[in-house]
Amino acid sequence: MFGLSKEEIMLMLEKVGLEEKQKNAIVDILYLNNMRIEQQLAFIIHLIIDERERNISNNTYLN
Repeated sequence: MFGLSKEEIMLMLEKVGLEEKQKNAIVDILYLNNMRIEQQLAFIIHLIIDERERNISNNTYLN
């Protein structure tokens, strides 16, 4: 995973004077957001690799 883990986020929030419920809500929101960003990044990388392979294939065919 590229983003912070739930444990890492919780450790950062320990210094903040929030109730446990608030900390858990913040951790869940940030963690889910990190996961979504990671999924989108993986999808974009997949598209780039497919496009590169297509270009290589087309160039090989033309030559």
